[in-house]
Amino acid sequence: NVVLFGERGAGKSSLINMLVGQDVSSPSNPSLAAFASRGYAVDVGGREVVVWDSVGLQKGEHHDSLSEGATRNLQGLIQNIHGGLNLLLFCVNATRVSEALGLNYDVFYSIIGSKKVPIVLVVTGLENKDPMEGWWKEHEAEFERHGLTFDGHACITTTRGKPLRDGPGHWHDEQYEQSKLAVKELIK
Repeated sequence: NVVLFGERGAGKSSLINMLVGQDVSSPSNPSLAAFASRGYAVDVGGREVVVWDSVGLQKGEHHDSLSEGATRNLQGLIQNIHGGLNLLLFCVNATRVSEALGLNYDVFYSIIGSKKVPIVLVVTGLENKDPMEGWWKEHEAEFERHGLTFDGHACITTTRGKPLRDGPGHWHDEQYEQSKLAVKELIK
């Protein structure tokens, strides 16, 4: 069981769709419950893994904690996952790295009770960065400065981009396929 989390707009639904291989998840509606989840079966090296997609995390009234509803619903998810929690997948959009990163990271670990569950970082929105991994080299120190450590990371795109004008395919097909493999490797 893998729980995918991150702020609204981080690319969680696009990441789920990429991993599943079809459009099964859509971005959350801000009027929905603060933290609702749905599990999706993903083939990772011939093994079925359930990735729990969550509605984007939202901050509380004072922006220094998660809303009460988000925290309560997250606790319910963690307690009710059949077979236990095996991995946290923290999704961040490269263009929206913010101070809230530490808040979301700390909240998840406080709710699950310890840092015994591994956590990996997936940075989305890097289809125009060459190489995509270069983003991590430029920003790793920022995560360390906030005390955020990860058991692995992947710098990816979750979009194929615009269709090519002169044939089949899309602008970012190659990066998209590399991204899918990179995330599945993290989950292994």
